[in-house]
Amino acid sequence: MKNIRIKLAAVALVLCAGTASAGVDGSAAKIRSAVASGSVDAIIAEVERAEGLACDDCVQLVTNLTEDSRFQVREVAAWWFAKRPALKRMLAEQFDRELVTGGTTNVRNAADFLGATMSYTSLPNLSAAVRRDVGAEAKVAVVRALGVLGHKNGDDALTFAMTDRDAGVRAAAVRAWRDIYDQADAGPVVGRLTDADANVRAEAATVVGAMKTLAGRAGLEALVVSDPSPVVRRNAAWALGKLGQAASAGALAKASTDESSLVRMTAKASLAQLR
Repeated sequence: MKNIRIKLAAVALVLCAGTASAGVDGSAAKIRSAVASGSVDAIIAEVERAEGLACDDCVQLVTNLTEDSRFQVREVAAWWFAKRPALKRMLAEQFDRELVTGGTTNVRNAADFLGATMSYTSLPNLSAAVRRDVGAEAKVAVVRALGVLGHKNGDDALTFAMTDRDAGVRAAAVRAWRDIYDQADAGPVVGRLTDADANVRAEAATVVGAMKTLAGRAGLEALVVSDPSPVVRRNAAWALGKLGQAASAGALAKASTDESSLVRMTAKASLAQLR
């Protein structure tokens, strides 16, 4: 990122030329102090206060934050650059390249920036990055970015990510599926109802129910009566209520006597929604 920082600083100097400097040093100093404190809340607050600040020192400081280890910090840094189209474009071009060549941390940072700044031109490289041999943290960030962008062109990448060896990646892909604009149904998610990981099954049940995908009814009925996780059973019960099929009455009636009070209450509420 060294070269891009130099270029950004040069552009910032041009953009800031002739701008009143009153309060600039103080605000930059506050960002620096917040970074030194290590407090996520303090960093976010100071970057947000600098929303309209023309300050070349701030560019350097916030650029550094796009590589922070904490998602919330990277997110607010991307938000700050989104307010500055010329700077955002330069940084987005660099991050787009890092999706292709970078390691796990580089891809993670790039995906979070490109998603948060709604950089739709990066969709092809984001979709390709999820198939690269990078760590789960990077893939989760890529999937998250695809969900934020919400474009149908990301469907194939999300479907692929649902079969990743890491459960966190699979769960993130299932969640992101629902965020795609004009998504017709949760067809690819149905297969995750039998995932080996309980969190993935729980996420899948929620998405199938929310998107009212009838192809998932049998899978949800199996989960609601036999899954070892009460969270999965509860989510399946809720989803069956959303599907509203009378054929699910037997499974929901059985679930209404579940050992978990949350499952029992949800199942009874869903029974009342059946047609």
